[in-house]
Amino acid sequence: MNIFKALISGATRSVRVWKGILIIWFSTLLLVSLLALPMRAGMNSVLGSSMITEKLAKGINIDVLTDFGSNISTILSSFSIGFFLMLFFALLMNVFFAGGLFNTIKGKENKFSSSGFFGGAGANFWSYLVITVLICLIIISLGIIIIGVPLMIAKSSALENEGVPSKVTKIVIVIFILVLPIFLLVADYARAWQASSSKSACFKAIGNGFRQTFRHFFSSYAVMAVVLIIQVLYTGAVLIIMAGIKPGSKGGLFLLFLLTQLMFIIKILLRTWRYGSVTSLMEQNIHLKAAVPGVNLTTPDGKERF
Repeated sequence: MNIFKALISGATRSVRVWKGILIIWFSTLLLVSLLALPMRAGMNSVLGSSMITEKLAKGINIDVLTDFGSNISTILSSFSIGFFLMLFFALLMNVFFAGGLFNTIKGKENKFSSSGFFGGAGANFWSYLVITVLICLIIISLGIIIIGVPLMIAKSSALENEGVPSKVTKIVIVIFILVLPIFLLVADYARAWQASSSKSACFKAIGNGFRQTFRHFFSSYAVMAVVLIIQVLYTGAVLIIMAGIKPGSKGGLFLLFLLTQLMFIIKILLRTWRYGSVTSLMEQNIHLKAAVPGVNLTTPDGKERF
Protein backbone atom coordinates (compact mmCIF):
# COMPACT_ATOMS: atom_id res chain seq x y z
CA MET A 1 0.00 0.00 0.00
CA ASN A 2 1.33 3.47 -0.89
CA ILE A 3 0.87 4.87 2.61
CA PHE A 4 2.93 2.26 4.46
CA LYS A 5 5.48 2.08 1.67
CA ALA A 6 5.98 5.85 1.81
CA LEU A 7 6.32 5.87 5.60
CA ILE A 8 8.84 3.04 5.60
CA SER A 9 10.80 4.57 2.73
CA GLY A 10 10.75 7.96 4.48
CA ALA A 11 12.14 6.42 7.68
CA THR A 12 14.90 4.67 5.72
CA ARG A 13 15.83 7.86 3.89
CA SER A 14 15.91 9.91 7.09
CA VAL A 15 18.32 7.46 8.72
CA ARG A 16 20.42 7.47 5.56
CA VAL A 17 21.05 11.22 5.86
CA TRP A 18 22.07 11.12 9.54
CA LYS A 19 25.18 13.17 8.76
CA GLY A 20 23.00 15.97 7.43
CA ILE A 21 20.86 15.79 10.59
CA LEU A 22 23.99 16.19 12.73
CA ILE A 23 25.07 19.17 10.61
CA ILE A 24 21.69 20.83 11.24
CA TRP A 25 21.88 20.06 14.96
CA PHE A 26 25.39 21.48 15.33
CA SER A 27 24.56 24.61 13.33
CA THR A 28 21.45 25.20 15.43
CA LEU A 29 23.46 24.72 18.62
CA LEU A 30 25.94 27.36 17.49
CA LEU A 31 23.12 29.78 16.65
CA VAL A 32 21.44 29.31 20.03
CA SER A 33 24.79 29.71 21.77
CA LEU A 34 25.14 33.19 20.30
CA LEU A 35 22.15 34.17 22.44
CA ALA A 36 22.50 31.83 25.41
CA LEU A 37 26.15 32.46 26.28
CA PRO A 38 25.90 36.29 26.53
CA MET A 39 22.65 35.88 28.50
CA ARG A 40 24.33 33.48 30.90
CA ALA A 41 27.32 35.81 31.27
CA GLY A 42 24.96 38.66 32.19
CA MET A 43 23.18 36.55 34.81
CA ASN A 44 26.48 35.35 36.27
CA SER A 45 27.75 38.92 36.57
CA VAL A 46 24.70 39.81 38.67
CA LEU A 47 24.21 36.71 40.82
CA GLY A 48 27.26 34.55 40.37
CA SER A 49 27.20 31.15 38.68
CA SER A 50 27.14 29.13 41.92
CA MET A 51 24.18 31.08 43.33
CA ILE A 52 22.15 30.58 40.18
CA THR A 53 22.70 26.83 40.34
CA GLU A 54 21.64 26.70 43.98
CA LYS A 55 18.55 28.90 43.57
CA LEU A 56 17.29 27.07 40.49
CA ALA A 57 18.00 23.60 41.85
CA LYS A 58 14.46 23.25 43.16
CA GLY A 59 12.74 24.97 40.24
CA ILE A 60 11.84 28.59 39.50
CA ASN A 61 12.76 30.82 42.43
CA ILE A 62 11.41 34.37 42.62
CA ASP A 63 14.54 35.44 44.52
CA VAL A 64 16.54 34.95 41.33
CA LEU A 65 14.47 37.63 39.60
CA THR A 66 14.42 40.06 42.51
CA ASP A 67 18.21 39.86 42.92
CA PHE A 68 18.66 41.28 39.44
CA GLY A 69 17.34 44.65 40.62
CA SER A 70 17.78 47.42 38.06
CA ASN A 71 19.89 45.14 35.85
CA ILE A 72 16.89 43.05 34.82
CA SER A 73 15.63 45.65 32.32
CA THR A 74 18.98 45.76 30.56
CA ILE A 75 19.26 41.98 30.46
CA LEU A 76 15.70 41.51 29.20
CA SER A 77 16.17 44.20 26.54
CA SER A 78 19.30 42.52 25.22
CA PHE A 79 17.61 39.13 25.40
CA SER A 80 14.54 40.25 23.42
CA ILE A 81 16.64 41.78 20.64
CA GLY A 82 18.86 38.72 20.47
CA PHE A 83 15.85 36.40 20.56
CA PHE A 84 14.18 38.00 17.53
CA LEU A 85 17.47 38.04 15.62
CA MET A 86 17.90 34.37 16.45
CA LEU A 87 14.39 33.59 15.18
CA PHE A 88 15.13 35.42 11.92
CA PHE A 89 18.39 33.59 11.30
CA ALA A 90 16.80 30.31 12.41
CA LEU A 91 14.17 30.75 9.70
CA LEU A 92 16.83 31.36 7.04
CA MET A 93 18.88 28.43 8.29
CA ASN A 94 15.84 26.15 8.30
CA VAL A 95 15.07 27.08 4.68
CA PHE A 96 18.72 26.58 3.72
CA PHE A 97 19.06 23.13 5.29
CA ALA A 98 15.65 22.01 3.99
CA GLY A 99 17.12 22.35 0.50
CA GLY A 100 19.97 20.09 1.50
CA LEU A 101 17.70 17.48 3.08
CA PHE A 102 15.31 17.28 0.13
CA ASN A 103 18.24 17.06 -2.27
CA THR A 104 19.79 14.11 -0.43
CA ILE A 105 16.63 12.11 0.40
CA LYS A 106 15.35 12.01 -3.18
CA GLY A 107 15.74 8.65 -4.89
CA LYS A 108 15.89 5.28 -3.17
CA GLU A 109 19.59 4.73 -3.79
CA ASN A 110 20.84 8.28 -3.51
CA LYS A 111 23.71 8.28 -1.00
CA PHE A 112 24.43 11.19 1.30
CA SER A 113 27.33 13.46 0.40
CA SER A 114 28.39 16.80 1.83
CA SER A 115 28.64 18.29 -1.66
CA GLY A 116 25.12 17.15 -2.51
CA PHE A 117 23.78 18.42 0.81
CA PHE A 118 25.29 21.89 0.70
CA GLY A 119 24.94 22.11 -3.08
CA GLY A 120 21.21 21.43 -2.85
CA ALA A 121 20.88 23.82 0.10
CA GLY A 122 22.47 26.66 -1.86
CA ALA A 123 20.79 25.95 -5.20
CA ASN A 124 17.29 25.71 -3.71
CA PHE A 125 17.56 28.44 -1.09
CA TRP A 126 15.73 31.31 -2.83
CA SER A 127 13.08 29.05 -4.29
CA TYR A 128 12.48 27.39 -0.90
CA LEU A 129 12.36 30.79 0.80
CA VAL A 130 9.58 31.95 -1.54
CA ILE A 131 7.71 28.67 -1.06
CA THR A 132 8.02 28.93 2.74
CA VAL A 133 6.91 32.57 2.90
CA LEU A 134 3.94 32.07 0.56
CA ILE A 135 2.69 28.94 2.33
CA CYS A 136 3.09 30.65 5.73
CA LEU A 137 1.07 33.63 4.48
CA ILE A 138 -1.63 31.27 3.21
CA ILE A 139 -1.74 29.45 6.56
CA ILE A 140 -1.93 32.72 8.49
CA SER A 141 -4.71 34.01 6.22
CA LEU A 142 -6.51 30.72 6.58
CA GLY A 143 -6.23 30.93 10.36
CA ILE A 144 -7.75 34.40 10.33
CA ILE A 145 -10.62 33.23 8.15
CA ILE A 146 -11.31 29.95 9.94
CA ILE A 147 -10.66 31.05 13.53
CA GLY A 148 -10.73 34.85 13.69
CA VAL A 149 -13.87 35.65 11.71
CA PRO A 150 -16.19 33.08 13.37
CA LEU A 151 -14.98 34.13 16.84
CA MET A 152 -15.65 37.80 16.08
CA ILE A 153 -19.15 36.95 14.89
CA ALA A 154 -19.82 34.71 17.89
CA LYS A 155 -18.62 37.29 20.42
CA SER A 156 -20.70 40.04 18.85
CA SER A 157 -23.86 37.93 18.83
CA ALA A 158 -26.56 38.06 21.45
CA LEU A 159 -25.84 34.43 22.35
CA GLU A 160 -22.54 35.21 24.09
CA ASN A 161 -23.95 34.54 27.54
CA GLU A 162 -24.93 31.02 26.52
CA GLY A 163 -21.31 29.96 25.99
CA VAL A 164 -21.44 30.13 22.21
CA PRO A 165 -17.93 31.67 21.80
CA SER A 166 -16.38 28.82 23.79
CA LYS A 167 -18.08 26.19 21.64
CA VAL A 168 -17.21 28.02 18.43
CA THR A 169 -13.57 28.28 19.53
CA LYS A 170 -13.30 24.53 19.98
CA ILE A 171 -14.96 23.81 16.62
CA VAL A 172 -12.89 26.26 14.56
CA ILE A 173 -9.62 25.13 16.17
CA VAL A 174 -10.42 21.52 15.28
CA ILE A 175 -11.25 22.56 11.71
CA PHE A 176 -7.99 24.51 11.43
CA ILE A 177 -5.97 21.56 12.75
CA LEU A 178 -7.62 19.27 10.17
CA VAL A 179 -6.94 21.70 7.31
CA LEU A 180 -3.34 22.55 8.28
CA PRO A 181 -1.80 19.24 7.01
CA ILE A 182 -3.08 20.04 3.51
CA PHE A 183 -0.88 23.11 3.21
CA LEU A 184 2.06 21.36 4.83
CA LEU A 185 1.66 18.75 2.09
CA VAL A 186 1.62 21.47 -0.57
CA ALA A 187 4.84 22.93 0.82
CA ASP A 188 6.59 19.54 1.07
CA TYR A 189 5.46 18.42 -2.39
CA ALA A 190 6.60 21.76 -3.81
CA ARG A 191 10.04 21.45 -2.25
CA ALA A 192 10.35 17.79 -3.27
CA TRP A 193 9.50 18.76 -6.86
CA GLN A 194 11.96 21.66 -6.81
CA ALA A 195 14.73 19.38 -5.52
CA SER A 196 14.15 17.08 -8.50
CA SER A 197 14.02 19.92 -11.04
CA SER A 198 17.08 21.25 -12.84
CA LYS A 199 15.75 24.83 -12.82
CA SER A 200 14.57 27.12 -10.05
CA ALA A 201 10.82 27.62 -10.48
CA CYS A 202 9.18 28.26 -7.13
CA PHE A 203 5.72 29.18 -8.45
CA LYS A 204 5.64 26.15 -10.72
CA ALA A 205 6.74 24.07 -7.73
CA ILE A 206 3.85 25.41 -5.62
CA GLY A 207 1.43 24.65 -8.44
CA ASN A 208 2.75 21.12 -8.60
CA GLY A 209 2.44 20.90 -4.82
CA PHE A 210 -1.28 21.66 -5.04
CA ARG A 211 -1.75 19.18 -7.90
CA GLN A 212 0.05 16.36 -6.10
CA THR A 213 -1.85 17.04 -2.88
CA PHE A 214 -5.35 17.00 -4.37
CA ARG A 215 -4.77 14.33 -7.04
CA HIS A 216 -3.56 11.91 -4.37
CA PHE A 217 -5.38 13.45 -1.45
CA PHE A 218 -6.26 10.46 0.76
CA SER A 219 -2.87 8.73 0.65
CA SER A 220 -1.04 12.07 1.03
CA TYR A 221 -3.21 13.23 3.92
CA ALA A 222 -2.87 9.88 5.68
CA VAL A 223 0.93 9.96 5.46
CA MET A 224 1.09 13.53 6.75
CA ALA A 225 -1.41 12.81 9.54
CA VAL A 226 0.57 9.80 10.81
CA VAL A 227 3.84 11.74 10.90
CA LEU A 228 2.29 14.82 12.54
CA ILE A 229 0.53 12.75 15.22
CA ILE A 230 3.82 11.05 16.10
CA GLN A 231 5.56 14.44 16.21
CA VAL A 232 2.88 15.85 18.54
CA LEU A 233 3.07 12.80 20.82
CA TYR A 234 6.84 13.08 20.92
CA THR A 235 6.69 16.79 21.76
CA GLY A 236 4.22 16.09 24.55
CA ALA A 237 6.46 13.35 25.95
CA VAL A 238 9.47 15.71 25.86
CA LEU A 239 7.56 18.42 27.75
CA ILE A 240 6.48 15.94 30.43
CA ILE A 241 10.02 14.60 30.84
CA MET A 242 11.57 18.07 30.99
CA ALA A 243 8.99 19.27 33.53
CA GLY A 244 9.96 16.45 35.91
CA ILE A 245 13.72 17.04 35.77
CA LYS A 246 15.28 19.24 38.47
CA PRO A 247 19.07 19.26 38.24
CA GLY A 248 20.76 19.92 41.58
CA SER A 249 24.38 20.32 40.49
CA LYS A 250 26.58 21.32 37.59
CA GLY A 251 26.84 17.65 36.67
CA GLY A 252 23.06 17.44 36.60
CA LEU A 253 22.84 20.49 34.39
CA PHE A 254 25.35 18.94 32.00
CA LEU A 255 23.36 15.70 31.80
CA LEU A 256 20.21 17.75 31.21
CA PHE A 257 21.99 19.54 28.38
CA LEU A 258 22.97 16.23 26.77
CA LEU A 259 19.40 14.95 27.10
CA THR A 260 17.92 18.06 25.49
CA GLN A 261 20.35 17.81 22.58
CA LEU A 262 19.46 14.15 22.02
CA MET A 263 15.77 15.07 22.02
CA PHE A 264 16.42 17.85 19.53
CA ILE A 265 18.28 15.48 17.19
CA ILE A 266 15.30 13.10 17.33
CA LYS A 267 13.01 16.04 16.50
CA ILE A 268 15.09 16.81 13.39
CA LEU A 269 14.99 13.11 12.50
CA LEU A 270 11.17 13.11 12.68
CA ARG A 271 10.98 16.19 10.46
CA THR A 272 13.32 14.53 7.97
CA TRP A 273 11.09 11.45 8.09
CA ARG A 274 8.20 13.68 6.99
CA TYR A 275 10.23 15.08 4.12
CA GLY A 276 11.33 11.60 3.05
CA SER A 277 7.81 10.16 3.25
CA VAL A 278 6.31 12.93 1.08
CA THR A 279 9.20 12.64 -1.39
CA SER A 280 8.72 8.87 -1.58
CA LEU A 281 4.99 9.32 -2.13
CA MET A 282 5.64 11.79 -4.95
CA GLU A 283 8.03 9.37 -6.63
CA GLN A 284 5.46 6.58 -6.30
CA ASN A 285 2.81 8.79 -7.91
CA ILE A 286 5.13 9.61 -10.78
CA HIS A 287 5.92 5.94 -11.40
CA LEU A 288 2.23 5.05 -11.34
CA LYS A 289 1.54 7.78 -13.87
CA ALA A 290 4.37 6.54 -16.04
CA ALA A 291 2.67 3.14 -16.20
CA VAL A 292 -0.35 4.69 -17.95
CA PRO A 293 -0.15 4.08 -21.74
CA GLY A 294 0.35 7.17 -23.86
CA VAL A 295 1.66 9.36 -21.04
CA ASN A 296 5.04 10.93 -21.78
CA LEU A 297 6.87 12.04 -18.63
CA THR A 298 10.05 13.33 -20.26
CA THR A 299 10.80 16.69 -21.83
CA PRO A 300 12.70 17.07 -25.15
CA ASP A 301 15.97 17.42 -23.23
CA GLY A 302 15.37 14.15 -21.37
CA LYS A 303 14.27 15.61 -18.03
CA GLU A 304 11.33 14.14 -16.12
CA ARG A 305 8.01 15.92 -16.18
CA PHE A 306 6.35 16.32 -12.80
